[in-house]
Formats: sequence, structure tokens, C-alpha cells
Amino acid sequence: MTEASARAPRRKGGGKSASPSKRTIDLAAYADDPVGFCREVLGDHLWSRQAEIAAAVRDNRRVAVPSCHGAGKSFLAARLCAWWIATRPPGEAFVVTSAPTFAQVRAILWREIGRAHRAGKLPGKVTMTEWRIGQEMVGFGRKPADMDMTGFQGIHARRVLVVFDEACGIPKPLWDAAETLVTNDDSRLFAIGNPDDPASEFAKVCTPGSGFVKIHIDALKTPNLTGEEVPDELRPLLVGALWVEEMKGRWGEDSPIYRAKIGGEFPEEGTDGLFPPRLLKKAVAAEVETTGVLELGIDVARFGRDETVVALRRGDGVEILYAGRKEDTMATCGRIVAAMRETGATIAKVDDAGVGGGVTDRLREQGIAVMPVNVGTAPIERERFANLRAELFWNLRERMETGELCLPNDERLLSQLAMLRYAYDSRGRIKVESKDSLRRRGQDSPDRADAVMLAFAVSPPPSNGPRVRRL
Repeated sequence: MTEASARAPRRKGGGKSASPSKRTIDLAAYADDPVGFCREVLGDHLWSRQAEIAAAVRDNRRVAVPSCHGAGKSFLAARLCAWWIATRPPGEAFVVTSAPTFAQVRAILWREIGRAHRAGKLPGKVTMTEWRIGQEMVGFGRKPADMDMTGFQGIHARRVLVVFDEACGIPKPLWDAAETLVTNDDSRLFAIGNPDDPASEFAKVCTPGSGFVKIHIDALKTPNLTGEEVPDELRPLLVGALWVEEMKGRWGEDSPIYRAKIGGEFPEEGTDGLFPPRLLKKAVAAEVETTGVLELGIDVARFGRDETVVALRRGDGVEILYAGRKEDTMATCGRIVAAMRETGATIAKVDDAGVGGGVTDRLREQGIAVMPVNVGTAPIERERFANLRAELFWNLRERMETGELCLPNDERLLSQLAMLRYAYDSRGRIKVESKDSLRRRGQDSPDRADAVMLAFAVSPPPSNGPRVRRL
């Protein structure tokens, strides 16, 4: 039987409840009562929404909690980890946790797990990132780089609890890997965090039909703003009315950051999204002129998991003519020649970097009007953009803003555009997230987005020539 001596400490994000007398407690009796475990074993108080979430994790296989700032997120996640392990025999239960950075894993979540372990005098030993009972490891925390698909192999337990803290920063491969751990009915996946990024995998699992139970925490519904009765020592640890009012004045109620940090809801657009949802919706619904310019944009992949994509620009509209994998460059050349003949396109704009260079050479050899585009070269507006890629994608964004671009309702294309981020370099120039950065975030190559960008590409002038935009 799993037993421990319980006491009532004070802990961040939770309050001190009525202290039980020191006695031997049957921890297994709390296997179906996480709220009672926190109150009677750890001596912590869970306020109403925390208690609701704890019950949801007990009863549902997947739970997602987009939360405002200062609601006791990591505190709750740590207590649920402690409850999961301590109330079940060693070897039956296992906890896997992750957060976007190692500092968040160690200094936040596992620090709280250690506090819960000490407070309840729970079995075994907890280090900065692991929990062992005797020789048995029963839980660990890892940052994303340490936890790819292979990092999940070999974890076998009847009851596995996967916890993603600050879930917006968890890349998609880890979500996929987590699913391989919760294949049996008694396992759980619990994700909690600030809803900062509407393009994240966390945002996707918080939508209807995802299979996750969603419980959201609004700062306006937390104890300091509702008057809910909680222990006095808990109030200073939760978001306060003064801070909410200050941020309301600083950010504005309609700002994305206010909506995420205060409302606990995903904003319609992130602060660094190149193509926010509002623009994509506008572009899909746009009514534009589709006569005049007829040009192709081609992103070449050759063999591998990436797609070769041929996009056709018709005036201010665009369509995907072809998207496929594992096609050699000569077949791609033939496809482009056929597309130009069938559509009447006047020029083929080909990504000239890598394998695309061979396609460009072969088309030119056949007398096909081809424009090689190397997006890593200098842009036309050199003081505004870091490279041609940033300039060409920004051109698409500006077209969306002015209603001069109509996109097809192609789910893969829209998803690829939505995942792109931008930033500024040290010289104040706009740069767009690289493909390598996208892959590190677990995203596929944006092949369809690149083909559309190329279809609207303009050619930068020679370094010693006049800086005139080619139409």
C-alpha cells in the first residue's frame, strides 16, 4: 500500500488549507480524488477552476487549458503530477513533462513538483528533472530538443500522464510523440499555457472537434476579481485586479496580448505572424481581376518528403496547378512546358537554388521563357528587407491588405502561409522565418506558399543597374 505522512505547507499558486494532523495516510485512497489529495495530503487549496481542471484530467484522456497570466498554471500541473504518481503503485504510473525551454522544465514545473513531494512527504526521491522510487524511474521532464519521437520510446506503464507546460511553445512532433504514450484508456495528455500563438499546435487542440476537453481560465474569473473565498495567503499569488486594470490601459482590450494574457483566449493573430488569419480569410474571399498577367511560380523538390509545386497567377488571382512528390527534374521540366502551353503563361519563375537550378537550365535550353529566382539574394528595397525572400513574401502580405490577391481555399497552402513568422534584424530590416527554423519547430517546408510567392515574384535589378521593379 502506498502511504505517506501529510502536512500543510504554503505553496505558490495554491493556498494553505486546514492542516491535517500528522498521521499515516493511505495515498491509494486518493487515486480518484486529485482535489482531496491536494487538500488533505499536500495541504494545498485549489480554487474553483483549478479543481474543475483536476477533475477533468481525472475523467478525460485529453485536456487543454488556455489560461491567463498568474492563475497558478504550473502549480496545478505539478500537483497533478504528484497525485498521479503518489496514489498508484510504483511501476504502474509514469509522468512525462515538457516545456519550451530547459529552464522552464527545471526551474518552474519540476521545482513545483519537488515542493509537492516534500510537502506531502511522498515516496521516493525527486531531483531537478526526475522522480525515482527505489530503482524505478516514475517520471521525468525534458525540453523539446531532448524529446523527439525516439525520446519517447521505451516508456511502458499502465497509466502515463503527459504534461505540456507553456504548451504554445511545444512543437508538433512532440504532440505526435505524446500520442504514442497515451494509447491505452488509463493514460492522459494534459496541456496548459498562455494562448499566445494562434498558429501553434496548442491552438489547434483547443478547437472544437480536436478530441481535447478545453477549459479556459479568464483573469476576470479568478478569485481576486470575483471575490471567491480562498485562503488569505493565496491571494497575493494570483493575478490581481490592479494589474488587470493597468494592462487594460497599456495594451487595450482589443489587443492580441490583452486577449491572451488577460482573457486566456487565443488572439485572432499573433504578434509575429506574417499572414494573420484575418488576411488569409480576406484573400480567400477577395474578388479580383483575373485577366492580364499569366505567369507560373515553381518550387522544385525532386525526391523526398517535400512537394514540387506549380502555381499559376491569373491577374491578381492564383491557383495550384500541381503539387506532388518524388518527381525527377526532367519530369518537372516537362510538366512546366505542358502547363505553359495549356494555360498560355508567358514566363516560368523557378526557385533557382539547389535542384531548381537544373530545371532552370533545361528550360532555358529549350527556349522556354524562364526567370530564375534565388530568394537568398539581395532585395530591391535593401534598407527595408533582409533578402529577396522577405521582400517577395511581404509583397503578398501587402496585396492581401489592399485586396489585390485572391487565394484558393487550399488547406495546405493556407496552413503554410499561416505558420510563417517574421522579425527584424539588427539593422531594422524585415526577415522571414527560414525553412530550417520551421523544421526546428516541427513544421514542413512551405512548398505551396513558396510557389505562390514565386508566381508573384519581381526580379531585382543587377547590382550595378537601375533599381527598377520588373513587372
